[in-house]
Amino acid sequence: MIAAVSFAVMIGMMLFNIPIALCTGFAAIAGIVMSDGINYMTFVQRMYVGMDSFTLIAVPLFMLCGRFMALGGITEDLIGLANALVGRFRGGMLYINIVASMFFAGITGSAAADTASIGGILIPATVNKGYDRDVTVAVTATSSTIGVMIPPSIPMVVYGVAAGASIGKLFMGGVIPGIMVGIALCIVSFFYTKKRGYPAEKPLNFSETTHAIIRGIPALLTVIIILGGITSGLFTPTEAAGVASLYTFLLGLIMYHELSFKDIPGIMLEVAVNTGQVVLMIATASALGWVFAQQGVPAIISSAVLGLTTNKFLILLLINILLLFVGTWMDLSPAVMVFVPILLPIVTALGVDPIHFGIIMVINLAMGLFTPPVGVCLFLACGIGQISITDSIKAFIPYFLSMLVVLLIITYCEPLVMMLPNLMVG
Repeated sequence: MIAAVSFAVMIGMMLFNIPIALCTGFAAIAGIVMSDGINYMTFVQRMYVGMDSFTLIAVPLFMLCGRFMALGGITEDLIGLANALVGRFRGGMLYINIVASMFFAGITGSAAADTASIGGILIPATVNKGYDRDVTVAVTATSSTIGVMIPPSIPMVVYGVAAGASIGKLFMGGVIPGIMVGIALCIVSFFYTKKRGYPAEKPLNFSETTHAIIRGIPALLTVIIILGGITSGLFTPTEAAGVASLYTFLLGLIMYHELSFKDIPGIMLEVAVNTGQVVLMIATASALGWVFAQQGVPAIISSAVLGLTTNKFLILLLINILLLFVGTWMDLSPAVMVFVPILLPIVTALGVDPIHFGIIMVINLAMGLFTPPVGVCLFLACGIGQISITDSIKAFIPYFLSMLVVLLIITYCEPLVMMLPNLMVG
């Protein structure tokens, strides 16, 4: 009863478009107030416990790394590298968008940052070359979600904290699924190109190609620093994020001459504001998750699901449907904090590895980033592309379906996820 009231409070507040941190916070407070023998200060304590993690320091550091990239001129070189690799094909601007997002994803771990940085440059340029706005916006918003699949990934850090799972293994587990999503989006773009007759970009000559690759290598070294440092045991994920932030700042300062020390206070303030929003959502969602745990919600749901069926295939399908629905109205980080304690006992009882389930969960919820009514990447891309959401939805459907196919493959083919974690992380 208490858990049901808390859930109703959360949903009711969301219907009035109240910020998610307040929705989960007041839902947790409602549950604590209705419970007998629980001190009200427990809410504050559980919020503190939710934030009290050294690993979570990686969140603002990855955000800082992303801002240094966006403001330091690195984004343009990543786009140039993508152009050298795939721009010569028909529909090249669509492929450039996807490949650049895959490169960018390996550094910032944020879908919204990808949409704003890559989309801010490529959407106007692509439209000016004769591409349709709806397809341009669709490919930008969907490819941006690769930012939470290919490491580093802020939602994977949050999941690792909530589930007590290895961040390094989660990072490695996201590599192959992220590449598969990129390939799936390229296939859809190929069919759009054939159907609508999009042009190819002018091929770069040898010297231009070499220049683009040389300029792009320093940015891609950030990925090697992050993944290499974590998998070798040289860095923790938090330390890797700190080193990557320093490296990208030095790139912007020394190589690109786009950053200076006077820019740091403004960038730090922006990152602090964004971090405050994310961490507040994590804290209140952690408190709500504790209320659900106190009321035995995970055990009740686990018993109900396993009593209904023990078919692993069917249960994973139902969980995918649930998470896809949750992702359409709830932000990614609080959704992870609320639903990991509920769903993880169910899947582990079926023999699903927590790392595998973490990747399934992140991909599910990532798809909600371009799905109304929340769809932050969708709103950003439509704003940049100056097109209404209703006019762009039709172009999104094939991209959504392609990602759905990849999700199902990842769900039922565990070796695709676990191969790299088992090989590279002890």
